[in-house]
Amino acid sequence: MANSKRQKFLLDENLNKLAKWLRILGYDAAIYKNISFLQRANLTKKERRIYLTRSKKKSKSHLVFSRILLKSDDYLQQIKELRELLHYDENEMFLRCTKCNRKLYYIDKERVSGKIPQRVFAHFTTFYVCRKCGNFYWKGSHFVVLKKKLEKIFL
Repeated sequence: MANSKRQKFLLDENLNKLAKWLRILGYDAAIYKNISFLQRANLTKKERRIYLTRSKKKSKSHLVFSRILLKSDDYLQQIKELRELLHYDENEMFLRCTKCNRKLYYIDKERVSGKIPQRVFAHFTTFYVCRKCGNFYWKGSHFVVLKKKLEKIFL
């Protein structure tokens, strides 16, 4: 599945952990801070997103836009609630910054020298960077742990 055709989400501010995991899966999962509910509803329509909330009040609003009321307060259970909308593909993982939601870009190994732990530099060859916040990513041991958690949900 091409990443550009994947569903996009807008989440309430209290769903940061879910947003991080949706980003790990390769989904555009935006959280806009300090804006009104009406602005969120309008952005959801404008950006063709699905609004995710735990608020019954927001989910029952008379405003017309795509939304889902999540029942659980646990991020893994929330992913299970969304499972029918999500596509798990190891090749689509880690395409977005888990902190700011921007796309990640390949960066030459030599350009990360001195910017990441030496042991990481010595053991890995492929690195990615977020051009907005400057975070570096690589598929280390954490990648295996995350994959196992997600495979329990999707496979």
